[in-house]
Amino acid sequence: MPDKSPPRQTVSVELPVGGWPSPWPQCLELAQAFDTSKWTLVGGLMVQLHAAIAKVPVTRPTTDVDLVLHVETGAVSGPEVSRTLSQLGYELQLPLRKSSPAHRFIRYQDGFKETIDVMVADHGISKPPLTIGGREPFQVSAGMQALKRTASCQIVDSKGAIITTLSIPSPLAALVLKGAAYREDTRDRERHLEDAALLSTILGDPLALVPELQGSDRSRIIGLNNQLSDLSHPAWAGFDEDRRRDGHYALDILSSNPQDFAFGEGLDTAF
Repeated sequence: MPDKSPPRQTVSVELPVGGWPSPWPQCLELAQAFDTSKWTLVGGLMVQLHAAIAKVPVTRPTTDVDLVLHVETGAVSGPEVSRTLSQLGYELQLPLRKSSPAHRFIRYQDGFKETIDVMVADHGISKPPLTIGGREPFQVSAGMQALKRTASCQIVDSKGAIITTLSIPSPLAALVLKGAAYREDTRDRERHLEDAALLSTILGDPLALVPELQGSDRSRIIGLNNQLSDLSHPAWAGFDEDRRRDGHYALDILSSNPQDFAFGEGLDTAF
């Protein structure tokens, strides 16, 4: 089957004076210590970064740094991850059940706990199999699709100098990740819907994205659309009417049968 992923793009966003709040300092510190070609940022910071790129105000809180390793490249190993994080003062927290996957590293700075969650993509294959602390790693649903559709995000200072470059899923891949998380993480479904609502508003022209849908992408977006089709849903509360309607339209288009559309030229995506 041909790869429908678009060419990798590069975007940039300016770090404000004084920086972004915690846990961004952790993330930027990690980017200096651990080659960013070996991992992609996901989770709450991914959502915050997409909002910053799109210049959308967001108050989405998060307390940890979530990343997915590029094990499919063969360029990263479990010992390398553990060693790098140990050098930064983090310790691996092994679950009590020996059959449970390992993913959480923590440290204490000035009395505050700081957390980095290290995961791998579902269907990501490494030889030999990657382990963390002798345990299997935590797998992220839709993670492999996300790693195939990433962008390079340059974090720049006020003069345009590059501070670091992070790998992030494209807006569409990020939305699909949230669709998978909504299905599987029943503990925090409302947060996943809030993130999905935000991401849906910054996709650009959704018709341009329909040809990029792969595998279970559409069914995962349908799950989100089933919940967010009502514009009075609390997840839309932080957006003005135009943004709500843009997001609603995007979810509706991406949930529809692609055979319903005739595709032309000149459609633009978010990046």
